[in-house]
Amino acid sequence: MPDTDKQDTQRDRKPVPDQVVVRGDANALKEIADALGGKTLQPNVRAFAIPASNEAYSEAIDNGAVAALHAAGFTICNPATSDPELSQGEFGLNYPAVELTEVVESIRAQ
Repeated sequence: MPDTDKQDTQRDRKPVPDQVVVRGDANALKEIADALGGKTLQPNVRAFAIPASNEAYSEAIDNGAVAALHAAGFTICNPATSDPELSQGEFGLNYPAVELTEVVESIRAQ
């Protein structure tokens, strides 16, 4: 007989993505870094930060976004990098295509 006292803890939780790609200017990268609040990625989540241009990359280094994203577990890519591929059955989020809060809530370790 099933245990009816146990609560389904997955039902109200958002799925954790396999991969997150953040592409943008220095301000967008800084916004993501600040929103993470010093927390790191959940286990088994791949995350990539791709500056929009060489200038954005330099500015993101200067404003601390690159260091903060790297500390959180992001791989920092060159500006010309294309979005990394997902394997069949994997789920990914791309910022700015989705809301910032959705990205941060799904990747930040509890």
